[in-house]
Amino acid sequence: MRTQPSTIEYVDETGTPIRVVRSARRKKTISGAWKQDTMVVSVPAGLTEHAERMLVADMVKKVMRKVARGTGTDPDALLLARAHAMDAALFGRLAAPASVRWVSNQNSRWGSASLQTRRIRLSDRLRSMPQWVQDYVLAHELAHLVEPRDGHGPRFKAALSRYPRVHDANIFLSGASHGFHAAKNAAAQPAQLLDTDDDFDDFGDLDELGGFGGPGAPEGIGAGVHGGETEDPYRLFG
Repeated sequence: MRTQPSTIEYVDETGTPIRVVRSARRKKTISGAWKQDTMVVSVPAGLTEHAERMLVADMVKKVMRKVARGTGTDPDALLLARAHAMDAALFGRLAAPASVRWVSNQNSRWGSASLQTRRIRLSDRLRSMPQWVQDYVLAHELAHLVEPRDGHGPRFKAALSRYPRVHDANIFLSGASHGFHAAKNAAAQPAQLLDTDDDFDDFGDLDELGGFGGPGAPEGIGAGVHGGETEDPYRLFG
C-alpha cells in the first residue's frame, strides 16, 4: 500500500489524458475535474493500486457522462470529448488528438493542428455557428492528423469526405468569411477582399471534395443543426 503522495500521468484507451494526484490529506473521498485539457483525479495516497485503478476509471466515466450531457463546466473538455467521439466514428481513432481547445487569438483561420504535438485549436468565432459547421472544422483538423504527410492531397480529402456535410460547411464558412470581411469594412478597418479560391486553401473545387461526403456517414456526426505548429491552416482573412 502506498502512503506517500505522488502524481502520475497517462492516456487511457479512449485517448483521454489523465493525471492522478495522490494526496496524504485526502482520506476517504476522490474528486475529478478537467484542467487544461487533462482529466485530473485526486485520490487518497493510501489506496492500493487495484483500488486506485478502479476508482479512477469510475470517476473518469462519471465526468465524461456529464460532458456528454453538456453539463460539464469546461468548454474545452466538451470540445475534446466531441473530438474523441468524431475520431472514433470517422477515423477509427487514428487521429488521436492530444488536446482540443477554443482560442480567441486565431482570427485569420478557422482551425489549426500541430502534427508534432497533436494539438488542435479552433477559433472561438465558430462557437456561434451551428454544431455541424463546428464539427466540419474539427473533422478537417482530425483528417490532418490522420494523413499528416499529405497536406491537402487526395488521401487527406478522402479522409475528410467521411464527414457527411463537407459541401454544406464549405458554403456556410465561405459566406461567414465574407460576412466578417464586410463587418470589418463597416467598422472602417482595412481588409482585403478574399477570393474564395484562396480563403480556404483546400476548398477550391467543392466537387473535388466529394459533395456531401462519403456514403454511410456515422449517425449523429454532422447531422445536427445546433447543438507554430500549424499545418496547412485555412483562412478567415488573408
